[in-house]
Amino acid sequence: GVVLGFNLGGGSVGFDVGNLSSDRETGAAGNFRVAYAFRPECAIGLESNVWTKEIDGVTWTFSVAGAAVTFYPGGGGLFLRGGVGSGKISAEVRSGGVTVKADDSGLGVLGAIGYEWRLTRKFAFGPAADFGWMDVGDDVSANYVNFTAALNWYL
Repeated sequence: GVVLGFNLGGGSVGFDVGNLSSDRETGAAGNFRVAYAFRPECAIGLESNVWTKEIDGVTWTFSVAGAAVTFYPGGGGLFLRGGVGSGKISAEVRSGGVTVKADDSGLGVLGAIGYEWRLTRKFAFGPAADFGWMDVGDDVSANYVNFTAALNWYL
């Protein structure tokens, strides 16, 4: 059946520009998914995860959205997820009622590992670690690792 889910938590991001690498920065994280579980061991759907933080007046957002496959080994609580789609890096500055935003997108890859406990027949809760990587061109790439609490509804 249909699976709807979202995660909330925190994580860290780092990015590379040419031969230079940033220090990792911690921030808020989230995830949203809609999928169809066609077998107890496997679901296919659309996934989006994000990392964001305001640093020195600039709101940075790193995200990946795309098609993903979730595998539940043995049909149990452990899950592994992988997908590919679009990665995006955004920077937004607000000052004096004016907003300036710049973003760039390119190839994105996402993954996750976690465990969920069924609290009811249609609702599950558990921890997850999400990973996102993006290459937006011009020698600019970024990656993040998020640790979140996952809420999933099985309809």
